[in-house]
Amino acid sequence: MILLENLEMLTIGDRNLNLQSFDCGRLEVNVFFSQQAQAYQEELFGKTYFFVDPDNPTDIVAGFTVANASIFTKHLVNSRQKKIGSEVHHEKGLINYPAILLAQLGVDVKYKGNHLGDQIIEFVENWFTNDNNKSGCRHLIVDAYNEPNLIDYYQRNGLNLFFSTIDQEMKYRNWNREKDGELKTRLMYRDMILLRRHSIRK
Repeated sequence: MILLENLEMLTIGDRNLNLQSFDCGRLEVNVFFSQQAQAYQEELFGKTYFFVDPDNPTDIVAGFTVANASIFTKHLVNSRQKKIGSEVHHEKGLINYPAILLAQLGVDVKYKGNHLGDQIIEFVENWFTNDNNKSGCRHLIVDAYNEPNLIDYYQRNGLNLFFSTIDQEMKYRNWNREKDGELKTRLMYRDMILLRRHSIRK
């Protein structure tokens, strides 16, 4: 199995990476990495990182993009506020929680089966909760494609759906089914404080 720790992590511009050859099996992610990630990074919307094999340093094994985000609890109904804030000490309750958005995640099809996606999620969680992190970051957020296998994948990696039903999420997003079609993605989150301490939930 390929371990993330044995790969080299680079950002766009570090080296002449072969972005056009990367194929994770999903066109939207391929296009983002090859055509949009550079501009996204220059506009300070997020930063993209790639893992490469040190023995083949232009060939991308996997990539991910992270961006700052927040969970604005005042826009959620009470039941959702309580669910997402269930591990927050009452005296530290806030109207929004700082978060990191895992905006893109892809593993080249040549390297599937090595659990690299799982390793990247764990890497990002540890990266933003260790003592060297330069800002507060309480939650990990993913806007997952609304497909059962992907929802299940992120749930197996410790993330939960913001909303128990699609109708609740459509209302929150002001999504009009007739005008916008079916909901393409589902918001998911993980309270990363649980990586550092036991639950306070009673």
